[in-house]
Amino acid sequence: MNPDRIYRQYRDEALAKQIIASEYTTFVAMPFRDQFSYRSHTVYRDVIQEAAECANNKIQEAAECANNKRATLRNFAQPTRADDHPGTARVITEEIIVQILESHIVLADLTFENAGVLLETGIAFGMKPNPQIILITQGKLSDLHFDIRNNTVLSYNAGDSVGTIADAFIAAATAFEDDKNKYISSITQTLSPDAIACLKHYGTIQQLDPAKSLHAGVACNVFSDGRSNERFDAGTRDLLHARLIRTEWKVNAIEGKDAFGMHATDLGWAVIAQVWNELKRPEK
Repeated sequence: MNPDRIYRQYRDEALAKQIIASEYTTFVAMPFRDQFSYRSHTVYRDVIQEAAECANNKIQEAAECANNKRATLRNFAQPTRADDHPGTARVITEEIIVQILESHIVLADLTFENAGVLLETGIAFGMKPNPQIILITQGKLSDLHFDIRNNTVLSYNAGDSVGTIADAFIAAATAFEDDKNKYISSITQTLSPDAIACLKHYGTIQQLDPAKSLHAGVACNVFSDGRSNERFDAGTRDLLHARLIRTEWKVNAIEGKDAFGMHATDLGWAVIAQVWNELKRPEK
């Protein structure tokens, strides 16, 4: 298991999946075993999942008010933990690390400072922005190790704990949206004008025919000067380096000849949709 390798391999796809998702996803790290007064299933259902539903209600209420930032948020899918996924063992596997990376939010129940939960929380802190991590506990905050309690940890023993955690869900989603916009801007700011022209051309021709791709034959359609092939090569090279497009190679595609084209990756489509609202990814 190598979290750094997993992060480098899956980060772009994970971000793209988060950007295009219709709902915010939450990975839950919590004790599975009942202990003393702690009932894992009850906490999962009546605190964590109920808080996500409460957050949805607050978003719906905000949608009825003008100029409310919450109104622009998506709904929250029902939070899931590792044992909700078929075939996933209750140990820290690469599959769980990918789930943490792909989820918009990680919520960790630190009650009893369960070793597995602490490990998953540490992985989350290494892979995700802190504002997208929610920490809760049933015990006293003073019982937690000082390295943990120095973070914001919500107790679900007193007051309107469900409402408080719901607000934390909304804050985490808002932080994601802000970071997403900054990340997309940072990508486009590192692209050359020719790369941006190639990406826009790809999004445009895809609206007409999803089978169309970027290839040398369309260079003159993107650039009208005498350097169209040179500019096309440089632009697509930038896009490949940024992992916004991928090469698709087909052997014996046309009369015994190989053929290739370049198509947008999931991240590439996320950038296209963010920059040019009218260019939507064709449905498969």
